Amino acid sequence: MAGSHPLSGVQDRWEAVVEDMEATADEYREAGWEALELHPGDVTALPTASAAVESDRTGLDVLLPGDEFRDLEELVEDAAFDEYDAYRGQEGDVVFLVVAMKAPDEGLVVVFPVYYALREAGEMLKRVAARGEMWTYLRPLDDSRRVVFSQHEPDNLLPADYGDEEGESGDVEDGESTDEE
Repeated sequence: MAGSHPLSGVQDRWEAVVEDMEATADEYREAGWEALELHPGDVTALPTASAAVESDRTGLDVLLPGDEFRDLEELVEDAAFDEYDAYRGQEGDVVFLVVAMKAPDEGLVVVFPVYYALREAGEMLKRVAARGEMWTYLRPLDDSRRVVFSQHEPDNLLPADYGDEEGESGDVEDGESTDEE
């Protein structure tokens, strides 16, 4: 139904993706990484249809609980998150991802699940495919600050028909925390 939440009708799949994220974080811990798990409250594909022309923010806007956002800000402060793994699934119109942003020199990983509905992500998908880069904007409810991760070679973050499914890793720019006025 138009205007409905992207997870309408696929809530069970989302719960399974969250469980996969938690298992993925455990696998990193078992391999010696310090892993931070994040549990988004909402995810929005950017730009939104209403802001497609005006916005140059492209990617996923991820709302986090305040305590998880504070932990994230502290973790990324002195670390270079320059690699990522992403695991993709799709059910109907909804793409599900588990993203693991890695700072290998520090042995740190941030693992989080995200989703987007194809019907709402058309402009985002076009821009990401054209630029060869996707951004993830993680933020608290008040949207006063953000941690931004940039994923280069984002084919594994796009629907299967947008690119190569063979690779699961790509290079990224450093995760950084930004304050917004």
